[in-house]
Amino acid sequence: MSVISTRLDRLVELESQMEYRNPPPPGEVEFTYRPGDLPILLSAPHGAAHTRNGRLKPEDEYTAGICLMLAEQTGAHVLYSHNRSLHDPNWDRNVPYKQKLAAILAQDGLRCLVDIHGSSPNHDFGLAVGTMRGCSLPGLRAPLLRTLRRQGFSESGRGLQRLDLDNQFTGSGGKRQETVTRFVWEQLGIPAVQLEINARLRI
Repeated sequence: MSVISTRLDRLVELESQMEYRNPPPPGEVEFTYRPGDLPILLSAPHGAAHTRNGRLKPEDEYTAGICLMLAEQTGAHVLYSHNRSLHDPNWDRNVPYKQKLAAILAQDGLRCLVDIHGSSPNHDFGLAVGTMRGCSLPGLRAPLLRTLRRQGFSESGRGLQRLDLDNQFTGSGGKRQETVTRFVWEQLGIPAVQLEINARLRI
């Protein structure tokens, strides 16, 4: 079996643990934190269905599984949603997911957050990076872009090799929205980036 097949099998296995539309059991929360050794926190707030302005929105499939697999390979910390939420952690303020984020980042001395989301297959990019136009990732934006370019993603790329930088998804949100990236940078002072993965790469 090839390395790629093994990794895909592991990704499917990890993702199968998510209960996209089911609420958490009574007395439990809809997300889980797994500590690591690397001072980076991976976040998947839309790993399961969530509620925005009273309407249920579907999960970003495989974002939680991707975070868990990356954590296995790198030793990063990970916080991910696995059951349906009554809130949208990437929109609403003062919700349990963000409260947990604040507690983790205060106690563990983590240096950066990577917030992973899934975009529609209709977008004309493979990956989109949102750094609040450079504000939320001081000193780390250039190394991140170099790494992505080495993996074949660039702003001049075509199709799924195209990298969208602070354009369609800036990580800032709108007037009523508080993104995870914005919350972590503005409220906690920790570098953060929003990464959107096209559905044609994730699924």
